[in-house]
Amino acid sequence: MTKNILDIKDLTINFKSDGKEISVVDGISFHIKAGETLGVVGESGCGKSVTSLSIMGLIPSPPGRVAGGTIEFEGKNLLDFKEKDMRKVRGNDISMIFQEPMTSLNPVFTIGKQINEVLLLHNDMNQTEARNRSIEMLKLVGIPRPEQIYSNYPYQLSGGMRQRVMIAIGLACQPKLLIADEPTTALDVTIQAQILNLMQDLKEKTDTSIMFITHDLGVVAEMCDRVVVMYSGQVVEETDVDTLFNDPKHPYTLGLLGSIPKATEKIERLYSIRGQVPQAGTVEKGCRFADRCDKVMDRCREEDPPLFQMKQGHQCRCWLYAED
Repeated sequence: MTKNILDIKDLTINFKSDGKEISVVDGISFHIKAGETLGVVGESGCGKSVTSLSIMGLIPSPPGRVAGGTIEFEGKNLLDFKEKDMRKVRGNDISMIFQEPMTSLNPVFTIGKQINEVLLLHNDMNQTEARNRSIEMLKLVGIPRPEQIYSNYPYQLSGGMRQRVMIAIGLACQPKLLIADEPTTALDVTIQAQILNLMQDLKEKTDTSIMFITHDLGVVAEMCDRVVVMYSGQVVEETDVDTLFNDPKHPYTLGLLGSIPKATEKIERLYSIRGQVPQAGTVEKGCRFADRCDKVMDRCREEDPPLFQMKQGHQCRCWLYAED
């Protein structure tokens, strides 16, 4: 059995708003095995990015704080680490590719300086060794003329090139876990395909585990081994990728899958889930998806369902499966 490299249990993250604390992530649990790609999907506002920031120890405090639970990386609870200890982990053992490379890269430093910084911080290298390794990483992520790009500034590169640089920075120290927060959202489909293929190739070469955050189920089908579906700060379904597409259970998952256009169907209007994700703290009782659900029952409005075990490795938070 492959060991869990990351094990999150009952994680709760609160933010202060108007003098009171609101849970934006509410008691979630999931794990990632060594060498595995886990997809985390859901609409904006479901708590995906906040969860990833908590793993990196980057929750802004105030107004946010981890109010409960554990984040175990290789058996050690990261929440017990002091900031100086987290700096040794962040960028070295765990790296993150952020959603928008233009705001994640520093505009006043060259590409080379920004990759060097990670290497010099975590490795026993001199400037020449760091430069050679940086150019090697730029080659690895498919950037042409790496020696020239090394001396360029972020504004001189296209969106796809900047995202490749972000991946190069993320993989520079050969991390054991890579968190990719919607890394292809701002890119056109051709560049998106190239980035996904690149990440698959690098994963096979380096055996890195990946936590892939996205709202695109097409990307999930291509990239992931297992999937966690989040809604309003909770995990509502967790299963392997084949089961998610062939035997989904939660009405929210069904809605997400139903909104994907199909090449074989001619329809005038695409399906969409009615309504919006509720603001954190506004649903005081019952299932958080009840107001948008086509299968809602009276019980759904009164009691928040637990995660029911459907079969080995498949969980679903819905009262429809209480009897099962």
